[in-house]
Amino acid sequence: MAAVAPAEEQGLPQLALAPPLAWMAGVSALADLIINRVLILMGHETWSTDALVRLGTWGGFARNLSVVSALVALGFCLASLSSPKSGLPFSARAGIASFGWLLVPILTLMTFLPRAWTRPELVIVVAGLANATILLLVLAGMQWRSTRPVLVALVLTLVAALSGVLSMAVSLVGERNYWEHTERLANAFRWSGELAYLAVPIALGFAISIPWRELRGKAALGLSALAGGVVAAGIIAWKYAVGRNLPDLLYGALRLDFLPDRDFILYAIPLSVCAAVTVSATLSKDGLCRQLGGALLLLLSAGYAPRTPSAFLMTVLGVALLTRTAVALAQRSR
Repeated sequence: MAAVAPAEEQGLPQLALAPPLAWMAGVSALADLIINRVLILMGHETWSTDALVRLGTWGGFARNLSVVSALVALGFCLASLSSPKSGLPFSARAGIASFGWLLVPILTLMTFLPRAWTRPELVIVVAGLANATILLLVLAGMQWRSTRPVLVALVLTLVAALSGVLSMAVSLVGERNYWEHTERLANAFRWSGELAYLAVPIALGFAISIPWRELRGKAALGLSALAGGVVAAGIIAWKYAVGRNLPDLLYGALRLDFLPDRDFILYAIPLSVCAAVTVSATLSKDGLCRQLGGALLLLLSAGYAPRTPSAFLMTVLGVALLTRTAVALAQRSR
């Protein structure tokens, strides 16, 4: 994919490797989601031993590829946003560089070291660092007068990130202190963040301009509708395949649990919208819209309120791409 050329003319440094690597990370993370968190979680009743071994091999390759490409892409994004040419104030650049470059090596070690070495306390620290980096990235993007849909998406992303970590913190502290309101407060944070997470694709949908009368625009519209239909049909088929296990499996895949168990099939609506918006952004002529599509793909693949190193990495990279796009759009409009 091409880098953000219009932004380069306005001062944002062009990093030719970042968009292709980010897309590679997004596609690999989506494959990781489908294989490791959907197909394998369906269990031994669905797959034979040989099929599970094959799926495990493919899933391991997809996860490793997504992590390596995301680490490099995030490094390029951090370098871009930390550069004086980005136009951000020194305080924003210093904060992004400090937290971002502290987070990257820790995530690298957590990803490639044995899982048994990852203690809950370390996960909390990494969650704090990741959300601090997301906060700084979002605040940096909001300092520019970008388009309203992108700014709304940044705010929703921040709400989703902070609500997820607050819910986790309330649960851990409340359970240790036997606070009777722990579950109610944790669920309030969690569900508000989940709604914000599901609203991000809707907000970004208003930021994507499609030339409806051109052949490319008609193709984008048709393929977007096809992608949304495939996702919706896939979730419906998943429901018929696993029955009452769908809430547990969907929670394991994307950590969604706002809807009652009997209504979990309704998640097909926002997830199909997300797929449609991602495809329409990907097929846009505008490099900035394509970068929005990459950010959405990463956020969708990571799921809501991630707790694994690879999912943290995809989330931070997705927000970094969203911030770069917000800054570039603001510079373009000058």
